[in-house]
Amino acid sequence: MQLGLVISSILLQILAADTSGGQEDLISSAAADTSKLGVDKETVLCRSCGRGLADPHYLHTSQLSPEFLARRNHTSLFGSDKVVSVEKLVNPAGVQFEIVSFDKAGCTGVGNWEKQGTWFPGFLWRVCVCPKCRTHVGWMFEPDDLVTDGQLKPSQAGFYGIILKKVIDEDFAHTVTISGNKF
Repeated sequence: MQLGLVISSILLQILAADTSGGQEDLISSAAADTSKLGVDKETVLCRSCGRGLADPHYLHTSQLSPEFLARRNHTSLFGSDKVVSVEKLVNPAGVQFEIVSFDKAGCTGVGNWEKQGTWFPGFLWRVCVCPKCRTHVGWMFEPDDLVTDGQLKPSQAGFYGIILKKVIDEDFAHTVTISGNKF
């Protein structure tokens, strides 16, 4: 199947996907894991709707793409004290994305695991959307030899690539004031 048809099929699945929930809340799980560690943390939120998508404790720092256009390191991204790489990548359609990687995230996988057009050799990818508003927020990546039929999320050997422009830091979100129109 050509990549354009794969992308079209995935977009149709995103639009038709059930938004009624039923998905495991990985954010609650991640928050519980972090609270056991006694870590004061922030949450990474969907920029479109504000739903929690990831815990900075799970920022993934080891898997880097050889396909990067640019790479920069951040030392305080999302309140984390880890050095985190932000990579600029381009898809086969020419669209550029800056992504950060997480071991765990609360986005929902859509479509099949795909090999064509991967940024990470040896990994398959799958589109990842916000479970609340269905906005495309990134991708799931899984080693190609570990993908199984019906697998909904990456294993411990996989990770999530989240589009930086699609998320916002909870701490920053608290500084935004929304007011009514004054005429």
